[in-house]
Amino acid sequence: MRRIVVLLPLLLAIASSQNLLVNGDFEQELSVGWTRDSGGYGFFTMDRQTNLEPDPDFEARCSLYSGSGYCRLSQSAAVPHHWMAVSFRAAFAIAGGSSTCWPVAYVAIGYLNSADELLGETRVYYHNSYCTWVPSATLSLIDVTNPDWTQYQVDVEEELRLHLPGVNPADVRQIRVSLADSTAGG
Repeated sequence: MRRIVVLLPLLLAIASSQNLLVNGDFEQELSVGWTRDSGGYGFFTMDRQTNLEPDPDFEARCSLYSGSGYCRLSQSAAVPHHWMAVSFRAAFAIAGGSSTCWPVAYVAIGYLNSADELLGETRVYYHNSYCTWVPSATLSLIDVTNPDWTQYQVDVEEELRLHLPGVNPADVRQIRVSLADSTAGG
């Protein structure tokens, strides 16, 4: 099985378009601003390249090839309020899978409180028919219908109000953005 998610410059912005992420454009090494995390087994790739999309800028890639587990690039940022947007351009790919070992590639937007506890999450995800994730009061799922390079924008205030009733917007003090790839729901 092969899965990959590739991300172009990522913007966590308040109304003034101020980027709150460090190295959200991936022009510096991933060690600047981003945390790498993986588990399980298989061949993990978390890197940045200029040849993933036909432009001269860097893009980040998170890929798990063969095996069972996950890989994730993530970053948290303190937010002054929840009236902001997360914007990114991404391409997704998955292959293989079964009812017991299904791949999914996604970008996650986590809503954290002041104690770094995850209150809820929005996932923009590309999956096969075996994926068992279901939305809940603290999990919003946005299905990727076109895996090719696409621009995405998540309005955080609207997402919390309409899709995450289990998350109190007043408790959100940080946003964690993750580029992830997993098998069997990792």
